[in-house]
Amino acid sequence: MKIKELSLFTAILSISLMLSSSTLAKGKNQTDTASVLKKMHEVADWQLAHPRNHSKLDWHYGAFYTGIWALYETTGEKRYEIAIRKVGRENDWQLLNDYFMADRLTIAQSYLDMYLKEKAPQMKYNVQWVLDQYLKRKAKANVHWKGNPDRGKWWSWCDALYMAPPVFARMYAATGDIKYLDYMNKHWWITSDYLYDQNEHLFYRDDRFFDKRTENGEKVFWSRGNGWVMGGLVRILEYMPEDYPTRSKFIKQYKEMAQKIASIQGDDGLWRSSLLDPEEYPVGESSGSAFFCYALTWGINHGILDKDKYRPVVMKAWNALSDNVNDAGRLGYVQQVGDSPKAITADQSEVYGSGAYLLAGSEIYKFLKKEDSETR
Repeated sequence: MKIKELSLFTAILSISLMLSSSTLAKGKNQTDTASVLKKMHEVADWQLAHPRNHSKLDWHYGAFYTGIWALYETTGEKRYEIAIRKVGRENDWQLLNDYFMADRLTIAQSYLDMYLKEKAPQMKYNVQWVLDQYLKRKAKANVHWKGNPDRGKWWSWCDALYMAPPVFARMYAATGDIKYLDYMNKHWWITSDYLYDQNEHLFYRDDRFFDKRTENGEKVFWSRGNGWVMGGLVRILEYMPEDYPTRSKFIKQYKEMAQKIASIQGDDGLWRSSLLDPEEYPVGESSGSAFFCYALTWGINHGILDKDKYRPVVMKAWNALSDNVNDAGRLGYVQQVGDSPKAITADQSEVYGSGAYLLAGSEIYKFLKKEDSETR
């Protein structure tokens, strides 16, 4: 081989090895506790430094702060707790005025998480007053979406099952009064009976999608919508007593959804925006995938899901999600605010996506920490 040819061959080989090394590193070094914490810090700090133009009291940030609280509980770093406390103090621990809209309750999850730790009455007082207004309503729930002028006042869209029910579960934990859990239980199943497809074990976003089909003839089930539901399920079960009459019913639905979600995971570890038609929007979507990773890992950690079966699913998902975090800490490929499957790009991020990622990371961290202790 001539010297020029040898030099060219060496250069090509060197580049190939570098690319190979980069490919091997991608997704490989993110499954130990130190790497998980590093990624969580990067995402949280980037998002806190890059605020979005949403009210801190509405659902977008409400979902983000559920993730920030999970990070705080994981690391004990006061600055994350302070970020939530600042929102509460600046708003006198109140909610937005149209509090019958489920989205407006989301921030109350963080208020009550903080209350359960500190028992400061102001963190609970206004939220309890609002929930008591829910309990006083005499009108019959109407969870139809189409043609319903009051659809925003009931849990008529599947996202609502993340926004509101976990607040009622936390109020039960804060007060010991079963009426909050009973209200949540009643209205969860009203919505579920209407929007849950018993054959597919997935939720329609709302009744506009009952008869819709993709161009490939598949039913339309939105990834983030079902992620909201699974996230809501585990955040309810966290505070529901073992002997609550319908706990087994919640677990049954959770297991059905978990099995379905695991079965349609993409080869790259992520889920597509349209769950049953990955060809419609072929790029993996981060926010729905992060909620699935969170909910499934929670199930393993609580002995509800089989570790051997679901471990590969959640670790593959976590690695893929972490690959969607750029060097600055921004989680990309997050579908923007919407109510149905849509296309996504690498530069799209949102606060609720970051929140879901932090929730997933907190459960992955617990899982790995326990696994490490068991192998020592």
